[in-house]
Amino acid sequence: MSSSLAVADIGPVTHLKLNRPKVLNALDDATFDVFLAEIARVEQSGTQGAIVISGEGAKAFCAGADLDTVKKLTGAEKRRFVEKAWSTLDRLARSPIPSVVALHGYVLGGGFELALACDIRIASTGTVFGLPEIALGGVPAFGAIQRLPKLIGQGRAAELMLSGRRFDASEALTMGAITKVTEADALLSDALAIATQLAERPREAVRYLKLALAHEIDGHLASSLHGLISDTCHRDPAYQAQIGRFARG
Repeated sequence: MSSSLAVADIGPVTHLKLNRPKVLNALDDATFDVFLAEIARVEQSGTQGAIVISGEGAKAFCAGADLDTVKKLTGAEKRRFVEKAWSTLDRLARSPIPSVVALHGYVLGGGFELALACDIRIASTGTVFGLPEIALGGVPAFGAIQRLPKLIGQGRAAELMLSGRRFDASEALTMGAITKVTEADALLSDALAIATQLAERPREAVRYLKLALAHEIDGHLASSLHGLISDTCHRDPAYQAQIGRFARG
């Protein structure tokens, strides 16, 4: 267990839990270091097929970057911190391992940006979302500017980022920022169940699907890429076995 991130392998699912509840699981340099190390470990393990991310404590999944730490940094150090945060979340988003994030309490700033880097987002009732950076004289710097418009559209994303307002889980679900709302006592078990199902899918098919989803390409290139991906998946022995079982009913 790290001081900033608790790690547990639960069968084929790796559970990463933000573990700084006294500061609402605020993200610091050490947390990003552990995230990068764990993503690499899971990818290289050969046994782990999905990641679940959650937050310790009742108040927040994550309230954003650790501002008490950030305000002590020099200009160059702040740039390096932002670059590390951005590259860590980009690494998570582009990983061949699918990720599910379980959201509760406050999901603000960098915490929301961490959630946006995951493949599937579920939240408990009572969750509060927001990107308040504009009110502090800044902008979302960990990937929300790129990812949120793809999920909910340019207009809605612009309104949320320019206003910095907070919104609840019901609105997040309606606009497409999350995929499911559940009760607080079922949140983690629901996330683990989804992740377990993902981990049981053929690994090569999941890897190539995530690759295709991660890249914006024109129609002709998309057709060629998807044909290549399908051909590669069809050659996988796991695909052949699954097709055989499906055909037999």
